[in-house]
Amino acid sequence: MNRVALSSAFGVAVLGLVLLLVYVRKLQQEATGGTPVDLLAMRRDVQRGEPLTEDMLVVRPLPEAYVEDRHVTANSLPRVLGVDVSVAVHANQTLLWTDLSTARREGAKLSNRIPKGMRAMTIRENEAHSFSGLLRPGDRVDVLLTRRKPETEQFVTVPLLQNLLVLAVGDDVGAAHDWEAGSGKSSVSLLLTMQQAALLAHAQRDGTLRLVLRSDDDLEIDESFAETDDDDVLEREERVRRQRRVRLERVD
Repeated sequence: MNRVALSSAFGVAVLGLVLLLVYVRKLQQEATGGTPVDLLAMRRDVQRGEPLTEDMLVVRPLPEAYVEDRHVTANSLPRVLGVDVSVAVHANQTLLWTDLSTARREGAKLSNRIPKGMRAMTIRENEAHSFSGLLRPGDRVDVLLTRRKPETEQFVTVPLLQNLLVLAVGDDVGAAHDWEAGSGKSSVSLLLTMQQAALLAHAQRDGTLRLVLRSDDDLEIDESFAETDDDDVLEREERVRRQRRVRLERVD
């Protein structure tokens, strides 16, 4: 009887341990963005108009929470071999469907580039000129809002939205036509959820918006950013603190 009881207890303990390990693994996956998905990335720099070959590409994993329809998965390798790139792509950069000539011809209509459930919204302010015409469809930006605080009349800048995809710059939606740097496009169309679009529309009412360009491979949302006010600009200690930056391993 005792032997049966001990066996049962041991079986329950083992089952509990297995369930605990499964639960911990699930939590770890959720914390890191989910199961990794194999994507194609560039092994080396490739110039505009060059056809892709297998030796140009490498497989890189990315958590599924950060994978989008525009990323080219590893199992799509046969579909991209021999296809010309419509823009220069650089080593270690994730390959996007919008980097390919055929994808750009198919996606020349702006509405065709909006995934189901998402929206496009255009900013028609001076911030559209922030990069002297160098901003391109497919880039990713953060949005900063500067406005007065009603209770203090002090100016404050807040990180309004992060990691937004640029769908179009002026009338350029990434179609396969010549692009002129510095052309001074007057508007930027961003991909947002309906809630983000409402937030951006309200912010435009009496604030100044600025776009901040980020790396194609930097998809993380940092919720720790605080607002910046006049004291942060004028106080030396705060300026020194904000000048500290992450050590850069390389800049291409």
